[in-house]
Amino acid sequence: MAQYVHAVWGADKGYAGGTVYAIAQTPDGYLWLGTEHGLVRFDGSEFTPIDLPLSDRRSVAVRGLVEDAYGDLWIRLDGPRLLRYRNGAFEDAVLKFDIHEGFFAAMSRDRSGKLLLWGPQNRTLRFQNGHFQRESPQDDIDGIVISLLDSPTGALWLGARDAGLYKIENGKVAKILPELLLHSVNALVPSEHEGVWIGAESGLYLWEHGISVRLKLPERLGKVQIFALLRDHHHNLWAGTDAGLYRIDPERNVVTGFFRSQDDPEITSIYEDGDGSIWFAGSHGLERLRDGMFTSISSRDPSLSEIGGPVFVDDAGRAWFGPSSGGLFCLENGSFKRVDIPGDNNDVVYSIDGAKDELWLGRQRGGLTELIRRGDGWSSRTYTSRQGLAQNSVYTVTRARDKSIWAGTVSGGMSVLRNGQFTTYTLNNGLPSNAIFSSVEAADGTMWVASSGGLAHFTGEHWLKYGSPQTDLPPGIRTVFEDSSHVLWIGTSHGIARFNNGRIDVPPGLPQALSEEVLSIGEDAQGFLWVSTSGHVLQVDRTKMLNGTLNENDVLSYGVDDGLSETKGVRRDRSLVSDSSGRIWLSLPHSLAVADPREAEGYNKAVRVRIESVSADTASLGPQQGLNLSPDTRSITFRYAGTSLATPQRTQFRYRLDGLDQEWSNDSSSRQVVYTHLSPSTYTFRIMASNALGAWNGPENDVKFTVQPALWQTWYFQMLAVLLTAVVAIGLYRIRLKQVTGQLNRRFQDRLAERTRIAQELHDTLLQGVISASMQLDVAQDDIAEDSPARPKLQRLLHQMRQVTTEGRRALQGLRTIDNTVTAEAAFQRMMTEFTSSPSSRHAVYVQGDNRPLKTVVFDEVYRIGHEAYLNAVVHASAREIEITVDYGLRVFRLLVRDDGCGIDPGILRHGREGHWGLAGMRERAEAIGSDLAIHTRPSGGTEVELRIPAAIAYSRIKSRRIQWPWPLRKFYPKHEKRDEQSQ
Repeated sequence: MAQYVHAVWGADKGYAGGTVYAIAQTPDGYLWLGTEHGLVRFDGSEFTPIDLPLSDRRSVAVRGLVEDAYGDLWIRLDGPRLLRYRNGAFEDAVLKFDIHEGFFAAMSRDRSGKLLLWGPQNRTLRFQNGHFQRESPQDDIDGIVISLLDSPTGALWLGARDAGLYKIENGKVAKILPELLLHSVNALVPSEHEGVWIGAESGLYLWEHGISVRLKLPERLGKVQIFALLRDHHHNLWAGTDAGLYRIDPERNVVTGFFRSQDDPEITSIYEDGDGSIWFAGSHGLERLRDGMFTSISSRDPSLSEIGGPVFVDDAGRAWFGPSSGGLFCLENGSFKRVDIPGDNNDVVYSIDGAKDELWLGRQRGGLTELIRRGDGWSSRTYTSRQGLAQNSVYTVTRARDKSIWAGTVSGGMSVLRNGQFTTYTLNNGLPSNAIFSSVEAADGTMWVASSGGLAHFTGEHWLKYGSPQTDLPPGIRTVFEDSSHVLWIGTSHGIARFNNGRIDVPPGLPQALSEEVLSIGEDAQGFLWVSTSGHVLQVDRTKMLNGTLNENDVLSYGVDDGLSETKGVRRDRSLVSDSSGRIWLSLPHSLAVADPREAEGYNKAVRVRIESVSADTASLGPQQGLNLSPDTRSITFRYAGTSLATPQRTQFRYRLDGLDQEWSNDSSSRQVVYTHLSPSTYTFRIMASNALGAWNGPENDVKFTVQPALWQTWYFQMLAVLLTAVVAIGLYRIRLKQVTGQLNRRFQDRLAERTRIAQELHDTLLQGVISASMQLDVAQDDIAEDSPARPKLQRLLHQMRQVTTEGRRALQGLRTIDNTVTAEAAFQRMMTEFTSSPSSRHAVYVQGDNRPLKTVVFDEVYRIGHEAYLNAVVHASAREIEITVDYGLRVFRLLVRDDGCGIDPGILRHGREGHWGLAGMRERAEAIGSDLAIHTRPSGGTEVELRIPAAIAYSRIKSRRIQWPWPLRKFYPKHEKRDEQSQ
């Protein structure tokens, strides 16, 4: 029976060679080797020689390694040299703790995990409370101590070179076994019963209760030289000798020898790591024994060189199997036993099922056989075609809960045994085929069968059959299985499928391994499906397969590294089954294997993540917390690994970068991740690992770092940039405003001069000519008789010429500048007095703000726009209440004319009235002086005409006023604010 998976790292895998004197493991998962050539670190795949901080750069042998309870690694070298590896750095312990010693000969851990150290001058030292303390009393021992043991009872054991064994207890020193020639005591470990195992040059000894226990050891172990001893967590004793490695089970008194090399059999060091794996080494390389998921069981009986048949585990834990070579065997208490079957004892057993003390066998030639336990023996009864069985070649047998027996034959259909009578079903009775491969009774009592023609189940009266999940392929259904959730799984020649709502469905996105021919299906105690295919042994996350989220990482494949001697499945019904404890039993061509996923320590144990390095661009930074990266960092790389050395290839990782990622990454076996072009911020890189079974039960590891902002990315730089932009914008605005004001002023002056010129020319030419002609006509009228028929015509002509003169004078008055010696509100008040108002009407002028003089041209246009708006309200809107508001604002001059008239039709407001130019004229005048004109009208609520002119355009001069700095600038200009306030 093979219980361990063996692995070797020699020269072909990077081991440089040299005798290994000590092995230890630090909390980060690294394995450390103390060799004759120095210190070597092993990460599970690569060996890294470590440069020690010594003045003598020559290669120095590392004689001892101890990892204490604080996680520090103590390194004992030749001579008076002792190093401590702590927090990723080496330090000289001799100098740091001021130890004066000629040399150090032994080192170990005490029962609480503290360091014990022995030298000829100081004798035994214990490191605690941050310094070394000498043990008392002074131990008076002959020879040099080369092994130390602080036993659970508090006794201190010391093994000396050429001087035997000593014990210090209650301040007394006693020499042990003086009558025996122990010579050098190389190793000491505590025994089960408050004693000590002694590994000496003369062999292995046990001292308990004050006497030497006589050991029943093999002769070869009684004469070997012991170099190293170890008691593992299963209480097995491991001995490294000059003749190889031995394991001793003291309780069962069983001794097993392992891996004795013919070239160099010496095993000089043994160590058990955190996963329970046993590491050992000599000079030829590093080796490991660890518990696999499976225990492969084979017999020394040559007749059992082939298994390859069905397997069944009864309620008592006995495993029954029928090898492909024929016969029936039982595995009980680790021993194989052949069980006779009636008729032909070498007949091949195709299928096994049963209950307590009852077995049913489907045989190749002998039909259907029942075995019943009678005390220590078995009685049998066989059914063949003579008793009504459809065929003597029974490929599958199922014992139903109602005690009926269903026997599926190779080519004769299905026979059911009830009350000693057979009922046979064939193609003629509704079966899809007469070749039955597998059968199973569902939880509801339905019997399902897999046949060469497809899937079928028995309803109690007839068979219902279902075709292939892929219509373009032949059915190819090999096996059928119902899990604990009552899901029916089907193994086909093209992969796994399930029965769902009356049809056979193939789960989407199946990995390639699950697309192979499925030979058998089972379920463990944790609810995982186990699948034996033509080339793999797989463990599948059933839940993810049902909901369609299954990926490659959710399908675990087991092989030689997991304790299996082979992975090829066999074509037998129930070649993979689970027992009542949830263990998985697997029949393979040449072996029988069993797995208990709940007890697989190396697979269930949580895996921590070791962040090996952090690098920014090409610079290595180390995995310390609080990293500060420069603004020009283009990428940051994290390299990491799991701390478990047992199954590193199964470890999956997921990570996230807080500050960037919203969710965890997908499961990945990659050992590094790179982030590029990170914006300035503080980030936390988080990562965790799954165990070998895919469970995310490990702790998180994290690294916090900050990407420093460039100068232009700092908040103060950005604030300053905003302020400078605001200042520049204000400056540009003021410059532009000055330019626009100057342009408008020039335009105003040009218009004023042009209007004055036109007025002068009209007055001096056209108007004077009309007046002169009128005067001459008036003289001519006096010369015409009163009764002359021409006189009335001449009078009408004179009247028309007087009207032309009057209208011409009005036109000249319009071209001349309005009197702006009065204020705008006064001008509007005088305008209102020119119109006769009814007693019921109310016309008023309001003023807001301090009066400020308007520019001449602006005054003219403001007055004319207000005049036109007022006339429209009086003439067209029939308004009874008219309000004119003149607002001298600091930033905007505003004229508002509001009435309660009938309003303006929207069409007229948009396009104007034909033959009338009042609205268009107001808009043109407003645009000419760079102002905004808004007209709001409601048919039932009157009209509002609002004119808004920027202060820089409207007023002749702007009063000095306090500068309204943006609030961020105020604190930089307190003196300016104060001066402006005083000026007002």
